[in-house]
Amino acid sequence: MGRKLIGIDLDRTTLNDAGEVSERTRQAIQKMQQAGHVVAIITGRPVRLSMDIYQQLGLKSPMINFNGALGEIPNELWDYAYSYQVDREIAFDLIENAADMAIKSVVAESRADVWTNSHIGPTNPNEAFFFPQSTDTYHMLDRLNLKTNINSILIEAQNSTHQALIQDYVTNRYGSDRVTVNTWGADSPVLEIVPAGVAKDTGLQIMQRAFDIKKDDVYAFGDGMNDYEMIDYATHGVVMKNGQPALKAIANDITSYTNDEDGLAKYLEQII
Repeated sequence: MGRKLIGIDLDRTTLNDAGEVSERTRQAIQKMQQAGHVVAIITGRPVRLSMDIYQQLGLKSPMINFNGALGEIPNELWDYAYSYQVDREIAFDLIENAADMAIKSVVAESRADVWTNSHIGPTNPNEAFFFPQSTDTYHMLDRLNLKTNINSILIEAQNSTHQALIQDYVTNRYGSDRVTVNTWGADSPVLEIVPAGVAKDTGLQIMQRAFDIKKDDVYAFGDGMNDYEMIDYATHGVVMKNGQPALKAIANDITSYTNDEDGLAKYLEQII
């Protein structure tokens, strides 16, 4: 059996509905890694919200964060490590125009640091999780503190009706060739600004080259629309049973079980 590259999304894919790794999932991933396959986290989460899971899974592979903008092997030098960035001026610009665009908070984040103009995150716990929770964990977002470009900018709008306004403003001012502005879907008021042309398949393709893995041996597992490019690129794009219908429409396969029923683990057990 050829060496396989297996890209795994975290939320609602690898993690159950409680946001945890089940023992069965941990063991299945460990077995794949011990058999010589590359199992790699590819997530929209920042590094600070992924490292615990990376360590819990006992991974030695690269980790891809910020929906493809950052790729590295944690605490190791890797020849293929990369970081695609967004201009920090956009964050300052948004804060200066926050009142006009009904923006509540702006979060700028890089591999090791996070900056925000507000320590009050969204009320929805699933969204608030991505915003800094306490004053110990972030720097104030201003020109004095933020002196480098960043991998991602999160914006919480007053409500989802202001999203189009913010999207148009950033895209028109900075250019779709430089940045992409994504919404989180449903009724979420959160938007994300990432470098243009970067998505989860960016990390998948870099790892495929780095480990010299055939395209036929590339797998990707996901559930949401930020997994679209990765699922589309992989020869084996596998969508969770609990995944979005639009993602299932382009899937090569769908798991028989949900993320809360060890769907990923059961699928990996079949592969190995």
